[in-house]
Amino acid sequence: MPRKAAHAFEKGTDLLLKGDLQASLPYFRTVIEQVPYSYRAYHNLGLALSRLGQLDPAAQDFQKSIDLTNGAFAPSLFGFAMILYQRADYREAETLVRRGLLVAPGSGVGNYCLGLVQFSRGRISDAERSALEALRLDPHQADALVLLGRIHERQHNPSGVVTDVQTYLKLDPHGPLHADALDLLHRAQQDISRLSASLN
Repeated sequence: MPRKAAHAFEKGTDLLLKGDLQASLPYFRTVIEQVPYSYRAYHNLGLALSRLGQLDPAAQDFQKSIDLTNGAFAPSLFGFAMILYQRADYREAETLVRRGLLVAPGSGVGNYCLGLVQFSRGRISDAERSALEALRLDPHQADALVLLGRIHERQHNPSGVVTDVQTYLKLDPHGPLHADALDLLHRAQQDISRLSASLN
């Protein structure tokens, strides 16, 4: 990659990691103009756009990254799968996640994505195994704890929910799922209070 393009990629990635999504976009587009085969620039552009809620262009960029690598770059498969997940196309999302896991079976992100899709398809036990595997592979995969909390809520295990959420809040106190985690915690505490009252 030419030096100018490499610098633009580095700058865009730094902004993306800091959450300055809009500011990262022109840097990735600059890389793509100079190096049209840069699958990582397409992937990062897709990631930024998806987080901005621009799902259609994000899907195109993930697909371009997939095409450039012949499906050998798992993060783009996971990224595209999560767009399909947001569109409630769970069957196709699972197909893409599984393709990604064939490439990167040790991916915590991939197992978390699989768990999300399985949960949405009503396969709760499978989702629990995937969430636990995501955490085993990457103990800092905090979002998997919120998924685990949702699973334990479905399993009527409020004490499990409390443990999951408290661990999440310690690990990622300002994470993107913070509000969801607090809602889960509130409902679990209410369930525990009702159970306690019924026993007295």
